[in-house]
Amino acid sequence: MNAAAFSAINKREATHYVGPVNPPVSAGQKAWSKLRRVAGSQGSFFFFSERRLQKIAGEVHSKCKTEARLDFFHGFTSWIATRPKRPYIAWSDCTFRDYVDIYHRREQFRRDDLERIEHAEAEWLRKADRVLFTSNWAAERAVRNYSLDAGCVASVGIFGETEMPARDVYSGRKEFVFVSTNFEAKGGRVVLAAFRELKKLHADTSLVIVGDQPPRDACEPGVSFMGFLRKEVREEYQRFREILAGARAIVSATSSDICPLLFVEAGYFGCPVISTRRFAIPEIVDDGRTGFLLDDSVDTVALAGKMCRMLESADEHRQMREAAWAKVRKEHSRERFEERLCSCLGQVPDLNEQLARSR
Repeated sequence: MNAAAFSAINKREATHYVGPVNPPVSAGQKAWSKLRRVAGSQGSFFFFSERRLQKIAGEVHSKCKTEARLDFFHGFTSWIATRPKRPYIAWSDCTFRDYVDIYHRREQFRRDDLERIEHAEAEWLRKADRVLFTSNWAAERAVRNYSLDAGCVASVGIFGETEMPARDVYSGRKEFVFVSTNFEAKGGRVVLAAFRELKKLHADTSLVIVGDQPPRDACEPGVSFMGFLRKEVREEYQRFREILAGARAIVSATSSDICPLLFVEAGYFGCPVISTRRFAIPEIVDDGRTGFLLDDSVDTVALAGKMCRMLESADEHRQMREAAWAKVRKEHSRERFEERLCSCLGQVPDLNEQLARSR
């Protein structure tokens, strides 16, 4: 995504990359924070300590070109101590506030430390000429939680990190696929329980688990574990594509997500998705059209019912494949992402005035 953004901007203007910028965290702060949390107390968010943020800002300022007309930041929180002297745009999946609430337990960290970071981020984003997100869901929450100017906030969407196939080669297998980097957080146990219910009605169905190691009790007939499939390894990347192409549907009961790239990539192959009506997922999956969305992410009966419907309603499944195929090509291609990003660049008034003068 970052490379695509750089490429899109570079087509419009000569672009200078500042980075990598990643000063080490303080070993002492890290150890002390962990010790406090292990002891049942609250730790600090040492990765964004004031000291480290200032080091980041110093590196950025020293590497930026003085003649540049725009600063483009990928991510938010790392850069909140910078003080750009030009118009600037920031782009990320979500705010730090949402990141903590989605992927961490807020009560594990000192309230004043989280507030320090959130207030600084909000102030920094309010000064940006444009604040971009990968979803409308995250954009709307940022406007509400950080009091941002809605006119300066937009979504540029996402695209998949795999090539779009020329045609749908699905052959009718009754195979569901669950992919995760965190089995528990993505609802792996709920998916397993739903699959067991499904097997009572459809003994010939199967479940492929990709990514994080499932618990030992997942080893049962019909369930296979593939491990992590790395896209940078040719054979593993090809196997990942084959799994998506042959799946009846992707199944996820996630409770920790934002805008799952996997669902876009599944759509490239015409594969429907069964997931939850949370986060930005409804922006990728149209309930009843390109898949099914559940109101309750832990409702195994409802999930099993939707999986069963995927198997028993052949015409509906075929229509979902066609709709998923079309939707992602229309809304979630790399080309559409670059178009939206460049459109946002063109909405920065000061930048346009500078460009006009330079020409």
